[in-house]
Amino acid sequence: MQQMGSMKKNWVMMMALLAGCFNVAAQGPSKFDTDYYESYPDLVTGRTFFSQKYTNLILQKKHREEDLKYRPNTTLNFGVGATYGWFTLNLAYGFNFLNRGDDSKGKTRYLDLQSHVYTRKMSIDLFGQFYKGFYLYPEGTAIGKNQWYTRPDIKVRHMGVAAYYIMNWDKLSMRAAMLQTEWQKKSAGSLLVGGEVYYGYSKGDSALVPKVLEEEYEQRGVTRLRYFDIGPGIGYAYTFVWRENFFAMGGITASFPLNFQKEIRYGKPESKVTISPDLLYRVGLGYSNENMSVSLTWVNNSFQTRGQGGRYQINTGNVRFNEAYRINPATILKKYIRVFRSESS
Repeated sequence: MQQMGSMKKNWVMMMALLAGCFNVAAQGPSKFDTDYYESYPDLVTGRTFFSQKYTNLILQKKHREEDLKYRPNTTLNFGVGATYGWFTLNLAYGFNFLNRGDDSKGKTRYLDLQSHVYTRKMSIDLFGQFYKGFYLYPEGTAIGKNQWYTRPDIKVRHMGVAAYYIMNWDKLSMRAAMLQTEWQKKSAGSLLVGGEVYYGYSKGDSALVPKVLEEEYEQRGVTRLRYFDIGPGIGYAYTFVWRENFFAMGGITASFPLNFQKEIRYGKPESKVTISPDLLYRVGLGYSNENMSVSLTWVNNSFQTRGQGGRYQINTGNVRFNEAYRINPATILKKYIRVFRSESS
């Protein structure tokens, strides 16, 4: 416990150090190839969107179809937002008309602080997940047919950052597909180099494995797990463009971190240090021109940790449908927002 406590104290410092290293790597000229993409720094990108965020806790088994999948009962949200220069503000709410009440899956209380930042040369994903209340998927798992096994007591806390340098940034714009502030006109790809760091824990008032299934899972008797994870990563992103306007973007990164985990099983602590690969992938599909963009985007972070009691996986993501327009702000407005105008490296 003392070792894990020390890691927790150093978590913020390590994130700052990691971010500082990437900031140094990203310095330098930001001139890009306009044959491949266009940027609109003087325009405000306004958007409306539908989004659904999630954080799933998975207790893995040898055969993946038998994994125990805990899911939150989250809402579909409608939102509005705008981007100018480096500054983005999005506001969303889960209106009642978009969400039919389904009390059979229990209730989830959550604060999801995901932020996916795309500068000219960097892709930076920030995660701050605070969830309480889950149900087991599919329906009928650990309980009778036509019923959902609910666990209002289970909490998941997952925090971290993944930062990657876009090697071919002068030809590939990740902003175009994921942020709608630029227009990718020709196909291009890039190697991604960086690293990731995470800290979090999951716990329940009783064992995470339901009693009726405890003989089938290595995680039986575990009521709490805590982890710290840090390491380098590498990946690749590519945007395919058809007739300048239609695009399909895909990217994946794999990190190979050192993972420190502590479990509480039957009231006794168990610790383990491993290397547990993590995957982060993103997809963007849509239509774009010099004035607007319509797109469907998906970002998913698949984090894994392994202890004496088996493997665990936490999937965190955001699915969004976006409709964005680039607007020329009035002269009087430019006076107040020009502070955000400077190009990000």
